[in-house]
Amino acid sequence: MLIGKNYGMKMKNKKIIYIFFFAFILNLNSTLAKEIDLSGKFIPLKDFILLKFDLFLNNNLNNLTSGGGITHVAYQSIKYDVSIDNENKIKISINALMDKKRYKSKKYYPKLSDCNQVRNKIFLNKSGYSFFTQSLNNYVNEENLSLVISDKILNISLLNNELKNLILENTNIDIKIVHPKSEKNIACSGKLVSIELK
Repeated sequence: MLIGKNYGMKMKNKKIIYIFFFAFILNLNSTLAKEIDLSGKFIPLKDFILLKFDLFLNNNLNNLTSGGGITHVAYQSIKYDVSIDNENKIKISINALMDKKRYKSKKYYPKLSDCNQVRNKIFLNKSGYSFFTQSLNNYVNEENLSLVISDKILNISLLNNELKNLILENTNIDIKIVHPKSEKNIACSGKLVSIELK
């Protein structure tokens, strides 16, 4: 019986040590949390604008993959990058990889209209081109693009209309459509809110 009591006593001691250890860790964490003061910290406006563009693009890339192959080119993957230079010019780069299985055998090669549709589908979820003739329609225009970007990305209380327009004027986009046959790749670029990218 003496052995059993010693064993039980050792178990109680271990439990007490564990309780003190966890209490110490929890107390240490709360002490560290009190030392972190975020009340006077602000993210720079440049970084916040880049974050807003990044979130918008990430949330709207699925506009390109849904319905792909029926109403527009089917894409296997889309990669993007958003950056801002020292002159406060924003550059959006998009690489859209066409579906290899579909377009290796199918003789379809991307056109300038497909390149513009990438931007249009991401920002407005509209192609901007009539289905049969592939000519520009009036569903995508500078006003619609500016309105969506102002409402969804530049909806920051610190930005007045003049600053929003300046940002829109200094935001460029580069789009590259990558075909399974590299000689058929196509690219277009221009101001983000231009009716047609070249």
